[in-house]
Amino acid sequence: MAKFFVGLNFSSDGLLSRKITGFRKRFDPKYNHYCFPHMSMLAPFEIFDRDVDDLAETLKEEMETFFYGKSETPKLAFTGVGVHEYKRRHLLYLNPSYCSDLEFCSEVVLDICKSFIPRSIKYKENKRQFLPLGVFSYETELHDVIAHAKTEFQHNGELPIESISLYQNKMGLWVEKEILVNFEENEVRFLQLNSSSI
Repeated sequence: MAKFFVGLNFSSDGLLSRKITGFRKRFDPKYNHYCFPHMSMLAPFEIFDRDVDDLAETLKEEMETFFYGKSETPKLAFTGVGVHEYKRRHLLYLNPSYCSDLEFCSEVVLDICKSFIPRSIKYKENKRQFLPLGVFSYETELHDVIAHAKTEFQHNGELPIESISLYQNKMGLWVEKEILVNFEENEVRFLQLNSSSI
């Protein structure tokens, strides 16, 4: 058995991305565990090792079909910060605001992934996803940081999505197993097609 999730990978360019990175470097004790900007589209799930290639191929085909013919890189909007408590820890996060396309895409990804989960395994869905800014063990730590977060992220913003990837948990760390769709390449191809027709 292996554990996976499907994640949105964001561009590291742009004001909001730089603000997130700077904030996490200063305040997030786990910054070095995952310093690249990404957000899970669903709760982690387990499947048999033998099914991994089929899952990746099915997701790739669906992503290519879903985003076919769209010339612009998709963006995910964020609206303020929030706190989620679990296992006596406090997760500070940016709250995403999905457009209808990305919301539908997330539902399709969830359905595909659930179809690969063995019936013997109980899968617990997340009610919603969010972009982590830091995980804190003590409320006092959180209170010190939350004021900074509210000031720095008081205005809504968007992050361009560079790609969507399948991530695998290996020895407690999440590593990118496979890129399912790459929007940077699509945008370069689109720009090349436009310039050649001018």
